[in-house]
Amino acid sequence: MIEYTFLGTSSAFPTAKRNHPGVYLMINGDRLLLDCGEGIQRQIRKAGLSPSVDYIFITHWHGDHSLGLGGIIQSLNMMKSSKTLKIFGPSGTGSGIKNIVLAYKFYNNLDLKAISLNAPKEKIILKNKNYQVSAINVKHSVKCIAYKIKEKDVRNIYVDKLAKKGIKPGKFLSKLKDGKDVVYEGIKLKYKELTYLKKGKSIAYVTDLRYDRSIIPFIRGVDTLIIESTFGEEFNKSFEFFHLNIKEAMSLAKSSGAKEVQFVHTSQRYENDDSIIKSAANLYSKLKCNFTYSFPNDFDKFAV
Repeated sequence: MIEYTFLGTSSAFPTAKRNHPGVYLMINGDRLLLDCGEGIQRQIRKAGLSPSVDYIFITHWHGDHSLGLGGIIQSLNMMKSSKTLKIFGPSGTGSGIKNIVLAYKFYNNLDLKAISLNAPKEKIILKNKNYQVSAINVKHSVKCIAYKIKEKDVRNIYVDKLAKKGIKPGKFLSKLKDGKDVVYEGIKLKYKELTYLKKGKSIAYVTDLRYDRSIIPFIRGVDTLIIESTFGEEFNKSFEFFHLNIKEAMSLAKSSGAKEVQFVHTSQRYENDDSIIKSAANLYSKLKCNFTYSFPNDFDKFAV
């Protein structure tokens, strides 16, 4: 299971209700932070989450997505964290992190590893026995990356079918989980008959970018899509501003085949204006979409 909490759902300007972008994700005991806008440390505290993150994934180096990095790094230093903090981001991330450490004048004892990415095609950037993270370049006014987190598929055993054969589960059945047949007390146990594959859950995080359907193969088939919808349908200059309006975001969401979609990075102009929400409802019906969707608030929590 993947659990995630929205720490910030605004765009360039934080508002009274919405912080700069950030999503805190937990998977198999690891803590991942997607973007790290201004005020993210405080949002983590208010959400009751651990500040000791394992990985940070920066989409791009605009301030609303990265101004919180200095605070996170400094706090982990003061906590005398012994873990390695890996920070992923687009080209230039290495020098960006180095400049943060120099600018804030604190002695760095933290084991920091900055990984700069360039992914013209989908590229796996982190992989372990439980999940993997992949990345791809997207078109924004600066170098920008979209991310996808996917749990590993797991092969499970039909316990009831084993019971019918008079066999109790045991460690010797691990080969079945590995997709291999097993001989037990002269009985051949076939993995194709006695196991099934449970697909791992997946989440894509896509912000900021201008409308471009080349992103669809990357987001196709994910369980959850978190995608920017900075502007309402009435804003017809979103392409010039290197962002999506809700019509463009809804179209990409439909093409992704995602089961659940969250629209984020909402402009401050909609702080007290529900026109973008009404527009989304009309577009959803017009485009005949069949996913569930929301405009999450800060601190909203979800699981997939």
